[in-house]
Amino acid sequence: MIISILIAYMLGSIPFGKIITKLLTGEDITKTGSKNIGATNVYRTVSKKAGLLVLLLDGIKPIIAQVIIYYFFTQFYQNYKFLYFLVSIIGHIFPIWLMFKGGKGVACFFGGYLIITPIPTLIAMAVWLLTVKTTKTSSLGALISIFLLTIYQIVSNYGSLNKITIFTIMLLIFWKHTENIKRLIQGKENKINL
Repeated sequence: MIISILIAYMLGSIPFGKIITKLLTGEDITKTGSKNIGATNVYRTVSKKAGLLVLLLDGIKPIIAQVIIYYFFTQFYQNYKFLYFLVSIIGHIFPIWLMFKGGKGVACFFGGYLIITPIPTLIAMAVWLLTVKTTKTSSLGALISIFLLTIYQIVSNYGSLNKITIFTIMLLIFWKHTENIKRLIQGKENKINL
């Protein structure tokens, strides 16, 4: 069990935003723009292609973790797949490689759910895209779609432990968006053009 949890955390903690930015520009993304290693900051400060690449790679991390754990720790995966999902997101938000200062978990959130419940997740991603297109605000799209998908997961047929884990995932991501939420309320949130 401990080994499988470590796999989920270590894969989640790979800082693709920092790696891609360093490879393409030689710059440190943690010292640029919002100083966040997530796809949105890379998209704004490096390039659209770099941002989309980071978005894809960050989304793949929990998928790879779940696939590996499914094949090598099948029994654990069946019982604790949402726990592994949470641990992957914790790895992304608190990566050991960056003194536990990572991204906000949005790409990991959608990637992890994409393998668990594909259709509802694709619908939530469409909500995110539509919201961002109409409001030019990435964080608003993320918060709305994450909330809706979380509610769907909670009302689905999972046990109490899974429901608590699912809700914890949302709370963690919302907590990481505290400053974004404050700026949204004040009407000062940064805009993005897709």
